[in-house]
Amino acid sequence: MLAERVGISVPTLGKLEAGDPSTSLATMLRVLTVLGMAADIDLLAAQDTLGRDLQDNALKRPSPKSPRVAARSGKPE
Repeated sequence: MLAERVGISVPTLGKLEAGDPSTSLATMLRVLTVLGMAADIDLLAAQDTLGRDLQDNALKRPSPKSPRVAARSGKPE
């Protein structure tokens, strides 16, 4: 019944329930909307501490053109 209300196939719903990463975020949002939990989508990102740490680490890397990297490689700036 949920698959029908969301407009997806039963196998797609099964993938979502199993945590298959190929399930689209749009499908997840439609399921949450049908269940009356659409506002909870914000909680998924708010609690992603690992994702935020990875994002912060990526922001801290020096660019390849930075003077520090050029000095280590022996190449002029």
